[in-house]
Amino acid sequence: MTKKEQALIEQYAKSLVEVASEHHSLDALQADVLAILETFVTTNLDQSLSSLAVPHAEKIKLLTLLKGNNSVYMNNFLNLILQNEREAYLYQMLQTVLNEIAIVSNQYDVTVTSSLPLTEEQKSRVRAVVAKKFAVTAGRLIEKVDPSLIGGFIISVNNKVIDTSIRRQLQAFKMNLK
Repeated sequence: MTKKEQALIEQYAKSLVEVASEHHSLDALQADVLAILETFVTTNLDQSLSSLAVPHAEKIKLLTLLKGNNSVYMNNFLNLILQNEREAYLYQMLQTVLNEIAIVSNQYDVTVTSSLPLTEEQKSRVRAVVAKKFAVTAGRLIEKVDPSLIGGFIISVNNKVIDTSIRRQLQAFKMNLK
């Protein structure tokens, strides 16, 4: 992707987030974006929208199906994308919208990887640790289970990581023995 294309994607995303923020609709926008991104993942919609072999009329039909129960801001955004024939960039724009919402609201997705599923109490403690150590509000808590960690956990927020896993500690111990 060129710098020009990236700038275009960021401008569209920032504009949408700005409008939603002004109207106190960031939560609704985030829900819309997550739902549409889920559709992209399950249907390979990105390939159809970015394909030159798919006629513009078909792309209009596909995006019209996405409008559903979205907020007025998302539907207007989708109309603008169609009008300006920017369908090929929609997936990246929506990803960027999520990033912009996180920045504006200081609320980031938290990924927790542990050797066993977390209890509700542990999830609450993770949220508290995230608030204290990273100075952000935990958005969605994405839980992953990786038995190879042996014990402990790995918390990842906004490209920052806390790794207290036994696996990492054993690796560090092994390196110290060399």
